[in-house]
Amino acid sequence: MRLLRSVANDDRHVMAKHASIYPSSEDLEAVQTMVSTVECALKQVSDWLDGVKKAVKSSSEATEESETNKKDQSGRVLSGVVRIGLVAKGLLIKSDMDLELVLMCKEKPTETLLRTVKGSLPIQIKKLTEEPYEVVQCVEECAAAVRTTKEPFLTLKVILTSPLMREDPEKKEEVENVEMNDPPDILDRQICLNALVSLRHAKWFQARANGLKSCVIILRILRDLCNRDSAWQPLKGWPLELLCEKALGTCNRPLGAGEALRRVFECIASGILLPGGPGLQDPCEKEPTDVLAFLTDQEREDVTFSAQHALRLLAFGQISKVLDMEPLPYSKPATSSTEKEGVSTSSSPVKRPCDNDSEDESSKKLKPDWKKMIDSKYLQKSQPANALMRLNQLKYGLQYKLISQSGPVHAPVFEMSVDVDGTTYKASGPSKKIAKFHLAVKVLKALGCATEEDNEYLEAEEKTQNKSKVDSKSSNLTVSTSGNITTVEVKTQGPILTNGGKNPVMELNEKIRGLRYDLVTETGTSNDKRFVMEVEVDGHKFRGKGPNKKVAKASAALAALDKLFPQNKESNRKKKTVPQSKSGITSLMSAAVQAVRGRTRVLPRGGYVGAAAATGYLPAGYGSPYGYSPAPPAPVPPVYGGWSSSHDEYLQYEDYPRSRSYPPSHSLHLTGRRRPAFDF
Repeated sequence: MRLLRSVANDDRHVMAKHASIYPSSEDLEAVQTMVSTVECALKQVSDWLDGVKKAVKSSSEATEESETNKKDQSGRVLSGVVRIGLVAKGLLIKSDMDLELVLMCKEKPTETLLRTVKGSLPIQIKKLTEEPYEVVQCVEECAAAVRTTKEPFLTLKVILTSPLMREDPEKKEEVENVEMNDPPDILDRQICLNALVSLRHAKWFQARANGLKSCVIILRILRDLCNRDSAWQPLKGWPLELLCEKALGTCNRPLGAGEALRRVFECIASGILLPGGPGLQDPCEKEPTDVLAFLTDQEREDVTFSAQHALRLLAFGQISKVLDMEPLPYSKPATSSTEKEGVSTSSSPVKRPCDNDSEDESSKKLKPDWKKMIDSKYLQKSQPANALMRLNQLKYGLQYKLISQSGPVHAPVFEMSVDVDGTTYKASGPSKKIAKFHLAVKVLKALGCATEEDNEYLEAEEKTQNKSKVDSKSSNLTVSTSGNITTVEVKTQGPILTNGGKNPVMELNEKIRGLRYDLVTETGTSNDKRFVMEVEVDGHKFRGKGPNKKVAKASAALAALDKLFPQNKESNRKKKTVPQSKSGITSLMSAAVQAVRGRTRVLPRGGYVGAAAATGYLPAGYGSPYGYSPAPPAPVPPVYGGWSSSHDEYLQYEDYPRSRSYPPSHSLHLTGRRRPAFDF
């Protein structure tokens, strides 16, 4: 969508160009006077010819003819006069003042009738006005030209024609007889037909194009372009009028002068004039007729290229080059003297003038002295620029790139990089903003421009971010206690995790086995459910709320963890891994326990089957194919969990896989983990 300022600028230039080519008021008045005078004179010439015709005939014949003339005015030698061309359409410009009238005749016009009109017309003009006019006969143009003898010099052409000059298709066989009956001094038939065509064009233009906004203005602009540019010369006249009417008449809204000119150029630049295009049909002809059929291929390409070039200039705000004028300056609307005195000519309400003499203390308070304020305290407490701002002043346009993001969801670590003079600097931080600050400080230190304020600013940023994280976490967690029931509702998006980054249900199950979660209530509509899950541990009930059972269950487990194991919030983050040297021994112990309980033999998890056993890690005989070789007896661990004296490891039973259809004793296997024992 184009900017309003651009549209207004185009309108200003188009209207300024239109004002420069539009005829002056004196010229328009002279044209109106001349056309009206000649029309009245032709009316008197027609009356004079009828009087001469009646005098020649007998009195009886004259009486009969007068009665028929009352019913039919076609009995007059001159039927009427009609304006055509630029006068009828209102398209006059300073460089193009062609005036034309059509004098309709009852019979086919002849040279004799033309001489008669030419001889009597000056006499009738002198009766109407004292201004001298010169009348000249033009047989080649089938017209009589009326000219002024003083400025402005105008020429009005009166063309004689008749509807009888048209061909009658029903009488093609009688063409020869018709030609024989025509008078010998008949005027040129094609010129008379062109006058009839111009008459139809004038009526069509008044009915279709005059009502379109900006259509007449754009036509005057384009007529001036045709006079200046030879590429547009073939379109001058009827083709140009049809193009403007089609371009502006198909728009769904009225267009301003600038938009209308652009739309006409877009229509021509689209290629409708090129060979193979749709062409331009004449709406004033019965049979399909292409108005542009007379154009050559080179002329079509020249006009299309010129329209495309004009569009490019319009797109870059150079409409003055298209209109061949000087660009207008961007000036604000000046206020008139009446507006300065307090009297406004617009419809907006008038503001009360300000009286400088009657200013009181209250008005002075509303107008602070900005100079004193700027010179005193406001400049003294200016905030210093941080590292990023100072680095941007030294090296403008640096591009900071994110290399990687690591760490858990609740404690991410971002690594950023930047290239300065071919050297790549890297830095990391808990957020992208702090990582960029670290990076900027690192670059400033390398450039020798770092200060102590940068480190203080970074520490303040980190404290603010950590505080916001704690505040957001506490605000998203709602805890309520009633008796021995603790209810937790987590108002956050995404998965619910503990401080160790685990699911609360998983972590609580690792600490306390065999817990059961029950659905307490289910409320809400089908699209907004609220579930409350409950878990009981040592007589204390913990409840969790959520939009689904999974979230409610996790909230209940989180409440139990926060209440029963507050000391393990930070210890879960630092888990001790089991050394690789004891993994094989632990697996052997698990297999031995299962053998004692009467289970089938299970291959222990250790080194790759068939690989050579490493000294000091596995006992002799372990690792042979399929485990059929004899193995040394493994120490028997406690049955129900506890500390193994030989391996200093805690053994416990895990629910794997967990199933509700069987008791826990049917789905247990032994694992070895290094963690303190809990009392179950």
